[in-house]
Amino acid sequence: MAGATRAIGVLFWCLAAAACSRSEPEKAASTAVTQASHAERQAPREFDDCAGAAWCPRMVSLPAGTFVMGSPMTEPGRFDDEDPKKVSLGAFAIGKYLVTRGQWAAFVKASKRRTPAAPCAYAPSPRPSWSDPGFAQDGSHPVVCISWSDAQDYARWLSDRTGHHYRLLTDEEWEYASRAGTTTAFPWGGQASHEYANYGLDECCGPATSGRDRWEFTSPVGSFPANGFGLYDMQGNVFEWVETCADLAEKLPIPKGAKGCSYRYARGGVYADRPTLMRSAAKNLAPPPGDVMTIDNYRSAGFGLRVARDIATASRGS
Repeated sequence: MAGATRAIGVLFWCLAAAACSRSEPEKAASTAVTQASHAERQAPREFDDCAGAAWCPRMVSLPAGTFVMGSPMTEPGRFDDEDPKKVSLGAFAIGKYLVTRGQWAAFVKASKRRTPAAPCAYAPSPRPSWSDPGFAQDGSHPVVCISWSDAQDYARWLSDRTGHHYRLLTDEEWEYASRAGTTTAFPWGGQASHEYANYGLDECCGPATSGRDRWEFTSPVGSFPANGFGLYDMQGNVFEWVETCADLAEKLPIPKGAKGCSYRYARGGVYADRPTLMRSAAKNLAPPPGDVMTIDNYRSAGFGLRVARDIATASRGS
């Protein structure tokens, strides 16, 4: 189905073409989020579990709610695995920002973690890793070249260090957080715009950058306006691994003798890809079906992470 075949193979569809670059930005979409309820418009509470230490993610507590996941048949660019369905969720907390390279470096140092000598797809470097993806980054950029298993280890480390349960978001939680009460393709409206996110080409060809989007690769977290929940980079910059097992949802064939959950979803789009994958309803599948890499070792220069946290015992600090 489309959800399986689009996958990672379409990533960076114009990155290698020297003549391809971003078009002039479309007229900025309306900034009014008319679909949000009054409760959702109120600023959710922020907190952290480590007295503001730089290694610790800033969290935003989201209210319980019900929303329609997926997209209408009339939404341009939709895939056939986006049938609308009503979803109800309990309250949870989510990272205000993507996990940064600086935060990941703190985890690596504290845990004495070895960086594997493994491939990192789409990284313009002969020996790519999170510390050298082949393009300029500093500690404020989102970490990349992170596998789903790496993300799990990071969440466990946070849990051990803070005493609270950190994890990846579910597929449903991610879309709820991305929409922030909206029903349009993007949280700012129905059209993609470089004023709101770091992504690839609207069409080929044009100037290399446009509007607020000045980056060919990753941008520092928080460089674009937040959505209605106060969350940054839910659209664009890098794909975010989520917890949900894609095998069951996509009804993918499982090889004989293999365990389930060979594939996971990644959401949100990436700095060099087309805007249709940045829509709130769009899903990406990883690793690419048929790839020799597995969920344990597939890494990409366009894949990072954001954490979630159960909030039953959330900190009352500001």
